[in-house]
Amino acid sequence: MLQAIRERSQGVIVAIIVGFIILTFALWGIESYIGADQQVVVAEADGEEIYLAEFQDTLQRLRRQAQQMMGESLDDIDWNSAVVRERALDQLVNDRLLDKFVDAVRMRVSDAQLAAQITRIPTFQDENGSFSRQLYQQRLPLVGMSEASFENALRDDMVKAQLRVGVASSEFVTREEAALVERLRVQKRDIGYAIVPASEYADEVVVSDEEVTQHYEANREQYREPERVRLEYLAMSAADLESEIAVDDAALRAYYEANKANYTREEQRNVNHILIQVGEDAAEDEVTAARERAAAALARAREGESFEKLAEELSDDVGSRTEGGETGMFPRGVMAPEFEEAAFALDVGEISEPVRTRFGFHVIKLKAVEPGGLQPFEEVAEQVSTAYRAAEAQKQFFDMAEQFSNLVYEHPDSLDVAGEALDLEVQRSEPMSAADIAREFSDAVAARAFEPEVLVEGLNGEPVELADGRVVAVRVTEHQPSVVPPLADVREAVVEAVRTAKLREKTRAAAEALGVRLREGDSVAEVIEDAGLGWESEDGVGRDSTAVNRAVLREAFRVSVPASGDAAYTTIPIGRADHAVVRVANVQTPAADEVSDRAIADVQQEITTARSTLTWQSFLESLRAGSEVTLFKDRL
Repeated sequence: MLQAIRERSQGVIVAIIVGFIILTFALWGIESYIGADQQVVVAEADGEEIYLAEFQDTLQRLRRQAQQMMGESLDDIDWNSAVVRERALDQLVNDRLLDKFVDAVRMRVSDAQLAAQITRIPTFQDENGSFSRQLYQQRLPLVGMSEASFENALRDDMVKAQLRVGVASSEFVTREEAALVERLRVQKRDIGYAIVPASEYADEVVVSDEEVTQHYEANREQYREPERVRLEYLAMSAADLESEIAVDDAALRAYYEANKANYTREEQRNVNHILIQVGEDAAEDEVTAARERAAAALARAREGESFEKLAEELSDDVGSRTEGGETGMFPRGVMAPEFEEAAFALDVGEISEPVRTRFGFHVIKLKAVEPGGLQPFEEVAEQVSTAYRAAEAQKQFFDMAEQFSNLVYEHPDSLDVAGEALDLEVQRSEPMSAADIAREFSDAVAARAFEPEVLVEGLNGEPVELADGRVVAVRVTEHQPSVVPPLADVREAVVEAVRTAKLREKTRAAAEALGVRLREGDSVAEVIEDAGLGWESEDGVGRDSTAVNRAVLREAFRVSVPASGDAAYTTIPIGRADHAVVRVANVQTPAADEVSDRAIADVQQEITTARSTLTWQSFLESLRAGSEVTLFKDRL
């Protein structure tokens, strides 16, 4: 029964394991591990039901993507808005419709393609980057999946990825279109601006109790606190077991013998060299001149001059000449083949004849050799002990993780049984929001905590493997719904919001008044002096300039400058409450023949990618338009 339960949870686990593989798909079909008759239906797509648990898991995944893009600026209140929640539901509906489409058109992925994809997944690769059948068999049960269920889910994702490539690859951009975009992208403008600071009006702003109350009542949702839960949780990892692994000399020597490759060191060499640079396709006279310079350097070195000083004087290798041409220790397979062959043929102190590589001619002097070969056990005993403990702990961990998963499922109302059986302490948290849980553990754990059976029924959540190797299982002991706190609790924040709004209005009015004078012909110097402000200006500024305030720069390139050549003026908000008045003039756009072919090609690629995305969205919209979709937004 446990295996059946696990196989029905395949979508959640696939998101954890292969989320980084199929980059063209952010979401997968997700099945919950409790019976459909116990779930809330939030949508229907051509007769297929989508459940609340799936929606909540998808919402968490979208939140993770937003967190990666926005960092700490992500607002939990905004994240719980109706717009975001509806977008998550739309993603799920689209995914279901794609499943039906690929089935209808009989798209398939071959066994060979599937096998190749699996071998590329880092989760199933050993420390050498090779696919490990043992890891594959060990790690799938750890996250509650059979090989068959995982491979079916991955095959499905690969098919949909191929569909997207096929739909989107029809887009293209002409060279003329790309050239125009590039000309506008590298356009330059003269920009000047003054910032009207809110601090100038701080003493003029007074906030009344009535204004505070009115603002609070009109903006209550801005102060809403997210729902929170108290958790009990168990965590275990292989690292926690390492200190308990007993070691003896015989075991360590046996491990050393079985893993000699890990303690075999390649021979390394350190050389000084002088590079006389010449291109591979250089004219014969250039090659001859470079060869003669290298021969002259060799002659001086063999006559007794310091090789290091010659390298500082003559070498064209800017990366090493200040160090006397020294490369540092390197093994075979790092340097250019010709360079390496010469370096490994020298004795210490010996100087080579000029050696040509694709970089030019090298004169090489061998400075030192670090012999290779198997390191004696005594030299690496500490490394062997560490590796042995880690390997043995990993073996025990996989056995315990299976037991951990079974006990958490078989005793769904408590984590105590699993904790006692595995000698793990049940830990307890303070109230945490979904964002708090994601930061403390992971997005997957946050999703588990807010699944209906965990949040509402108080059951144990299915264990989740974290990026640091820990396996965590949680259960909710207390649920605090999302609430808008009373005014008294957020009064300070409300007062600050009202004050900021008043300051913003004052700086806006002041900046616009300055803009009016400038447009009427008053000189910049006179207007700015009368206002007691400072004026910043930069000529020939590009869109990527760091010399101009970013908000000012963005606005300056949105402004339409008159064809007559007159300056354009505008005002924009800066920061929380400041405003700026901005002057834009002297637009410089390069001619078509001044734009490089490489730049045009890059722009073509960028635009093609953007258009391909739009084409895919259009495909999804057409698919949806031809399907029967019902959304139950009131159940979200």
